[in-house]
Amino acid sequence: MLNIIEKDVDKAIESVQEYYTTIETNLDSVIEQIQSALTNPTDDKFIKTSIQNTLKPLAKQYSDKHKDLHGSISKIGKTIDKSFQSDFGNVPITELFDTPEKFKLIYMIICEDLYRQGRMSIADKLIEESKLNDNDLFNLEKNFLEEINMILENLREKNLLPAIDWCVRHRSELNKTNSLLEFYLHKMRFVQLLQSGSFNEAKTYLTNLRQYSIMNGQCEQDVNQLMGALVFAQRDLSKSPYKYLLEPHLWLQLSELFMQQAFQQVGLAQDSPLYVVMKIGFQALPALMSIVNAMQNTQVCHILSKDELPIEIDVGQEHRYHSVFACPILRQQTTDQNPPMKLVCGHVISKDALNKLSIQNKLKCPYCPLEQSPSDARQLKYFDPLDYNLSADFRLTKLSDLKGRGCKVPRDVLHRLLEGLQTADKNGYGDGQHHQGLMPESKPTPVVGIGLDSCVIPIRHGGLFLVQSTAFFYPLVDDPYVMGKIACANVLSDVYAMGAVEVDNMLMLLSTSNKMTEKERDTIMPLILQGFKECAEEAGTTVQGGQTVINPWLIVGGVATAVCTQNEIIIPENAIVGDVLVLTKPLGTQVAVSAHQWLENPDRWNRIKSVISEDDVRKAYQRAMNSMARLNKIGASLMHKYNAHACTDVTGFGLLGHAQNLAKHQKHDVSFVIHNLPIIAKMATISKACGNAFGLLQGTSAETSGGLLVVLPREQAAAYCKDIQAQEGYQAWIIGVVEKGGRTAKIIDKPRIIEVPAKDTEGELW
Repeated sequence: MLNIIEKDVDKAIESVQEYYTTIETNLDSVIEQIQSALTNPTDDKFIKTSIQNTLKPLAKQYSDKHKDLHGSISKIGKTIDKSFQSDFGNVPITELFDTPEKFKLIYMIICEDLYRQGRMSIADKLIEESKLNDNDLFNLEKNFLEEINMILENLREKNLLPAIDWCVRHRSELNKTNSLLEFYLHKMRFVQLLQSGSFNEAKTYLTNLRQYSIMNGQCEQDVNQLMGALVFAQRDLSKSPYKYLLEPHLWLQLSELFMQQAFQQVGLAQDSPLYVVMKIGFQALPALMSIVNAMQNTQVCHILSKDELPIEIDVGQEHRYHSVFACPILRQQTTDQNPPMKLVCGHVISKDALNKLSIQNKLKCPYCPLEQSPSDARQLKYFDPLDYNLSADFRLTKLSDLKGRGCKVPRDVLHRLLEGLQTADKNGYGDGQHHQGLMPESKPTPVVGIGLDSCVIPIRHGGLFLVQSTAFFYPLVDDPYVMGKIACANVLSDVYAMGAVEVDNMLMLLSTSNKMTEKERDTIMPLILQGFKECAEEAGTTVQGGQTVINPWLIVGGVATAVCTQNEIIIPENAIVGDVLVLTKPLGTQVAVSAHQWLENPDRWNRIKSVISEDDVRKAYQRAMNSMARLNKIGASLMHKYNAHACTDVTGFGLLGHAQNLAKHQKHDVSFVIHNLPIIAKMATISKACGNAFGLLQGTSAETSGGLLVVLPREQAAAYCKDIQAQEGYQAWIIGVVEKGGRTAKIIDKPRIIEVPAKDTEGELW
């Protein structure tokens, strides 16, 4: 449609250009003829006749051409009228504007937009004419907006000093949100000093910036770039590797960052409501007009009579303010009255679909199909900061600077540090030894100490053993409720790795960050507690205590304790040659959560955007959260049924690190060889695009609440995987073999990458 209009416009422009070029040439010729006639000694009548004879045909010629030109231009208007609907009468709902209160709301958002643009006098006049009060304007602070507009105007003129002064006065508020605005303003000021030739002042400036970087543990790379720029600036910065520091668009980015941070301080979004409504409205209008026109002659009621649009309009990521879930069964968007429900198998449908599929208190999942009780389904909750009156850019993951391997002490260093804790038990068995001794009742005494997932300690009262483990880490997802569930599942996983399925008690370890406001703390911490508690209940245990402190970083974790008989425990040391290795969850969780955070970090996103779309990143993030929040309880239970010889869970040291640690503790001279790597779809591609920085394909990428790595008899492994699929609705994979060796583990040079899932299906996560 637009192509047709563009062609007509191009033709009209070409005709106009040709018209004026020709007329200028001919007029120049006519002027020369007239001047020549005037210089010849002839009578006036002859001159007049000569000029008339020259001009008349020329005037007629250009009059005709002008008519043709007018026709070409008129054709554009007709094409536009034909291609676009100009009558919007069927689209608006008149009820939206039928009361004085609704008109008042329109005036209010117009005034707010005018104030944001610095057009104070126009806004004041509109307030006067519409009889609004200052109190009606969403509590806007006029003085604040006047100052912000003054600063933005100075930034457009490349004057940084007012903005820097504002940051100094609001430094404490900016620090609470980990803002780097002041640093970036000073960075631009440093570049200005280089451009002006003030090199000595620039050196002093750079020293202060470097000190800021050291104190805050951030921006080290930026400071290094500025040091390089200082070296080249004394020659010609515009021809150096740092010429990008002079690009004009950096000023625009700086202005946008300042406006965003400044408005955030008073609880305002960066864009005004009027701007957002108009932008989205223009995008939605063509589609709405088409559907209205298609239905206007039917008996269908007005499609805009409800509070939601009848069709989906893609408004872009910047205007997605709330999480949305559409039921894959009923094909309708969920609401507060019809929320999304997570089934036992992990698939999600709406509550209405759940009720319709339930027959006599039984439900068969439409995807697995796993039979289950409808009462076991749990409401799925999405975290949106705006729903809790928090800032739109609040991110739980900003409350920590480390994650993954970055927050783990290296495994070899950890073992050295723990040597001082190694002790022999009362029967003479030191940690890491194999357990062939007998209790007084002539029964084997399983004892597992430091070095594996959980300790297993014989209780003074004969026949029972204490299985216990602790774990904690920093936030790696932005949903606090899900973060609580992941933390709980991660703690329980260590106990499950010992084959202990029934956990008797849990303690919770929680550190609130001193960077949080009271509002953030009082909102976020209860959600984390709720997620942890509900996950514990899903595991069949309770949380009966813990410890809470204040810390610069938010920390969440806990302790899991089980009291078991010997038959309930699988000591992880009995792998034999010929066994196989099974993994119960896919790898790649760390890559997925990092990629999701990079969506808001242009420098990082630019590294991977050529190999993956934003939608694929978000889906991988959902898969990672789903995987990390899932318990390993069923996998642990089936270890007994299928005679598992050893097990560990895959967490912070990655698949290879935990496989090596498990191999080290085997009684027999064996080694583990891994051939297959099941990885969340497209995460291997991201890892390669980053130069394997995550170590995903090398098996060193950190996982959180990962799967069980189970050593099983070869003849039992396939049945184990099939049973997990039947009970959970999730896959498990045979990934390697046990060979004769020196208690080591390795991944072959070119392992087979298994994409999980192998194919995307609409409406399904896995």
